[in-house]
Amino acid sequence: MKAKTIAVCAVFAAIMCVFSVITVPIGPVPVTLGFLGVMVTAVILGAKRGALSVAVFILLGAVGLPVFSGFKGGFQVLLGPTGGYIWSYVPMALLIGFASAKNPKNKWLAMLKIFLVCIGAALLGYAVGTLQFMLVQKTSFAQALMICVVPFIPFDIAKAAAAVYLGYTVKAALKRSGALD
Repeated sequence: MKAKTIAVCAVFAAIMCVFSVITVPIGPVPVTLGFLGVMVTAVILGAKRGALSVAVFILLGAVGLPVFSGFKGGFQVLLGPTGGYIWSYVPMALLIGFASAKNPKNKWLAMLKIFLVCIGAALLGYAVGTLQFMLVQKTSFAQALMICVVPFIPFDIAKAAAAVYLGYTVKAALKRSGALD
């Protein structure tokens, strides 16, 4: 792996560290910018580098650095009620990264495609996160949906739209500068 690739992946892992600690507590599961960080990273870096950046972020949190929501860190967060959302970040990055690799020549169609894939990735995150929440909190599926999914739908639609716009804008700038190949 080239030094430039390692540096870019490290920068995006750091960006996710910043995004993920920003929280708005609205209940047992806070609103964070974690999904946004994963989405933007995957749109810009693609599947392999995006997933690597996400994995580095998760490892930083797992060893105890306070990079998860609310400045939490440690493996216990990954095993706690909201840990499933964090576990879903790598497959989310892979899904978005693969989809962003080949796009239609029409920029707006490409952006719509990536937006829809980001929504699909958020649904994957909901599934994994809600399942772990149900297991840890011993709640029903209906209760978990009302706590973990329904309040977040508008926020995550906005995050997906922001990720596509930011991702395309930053990716183009990074390519022009030679930071991305």
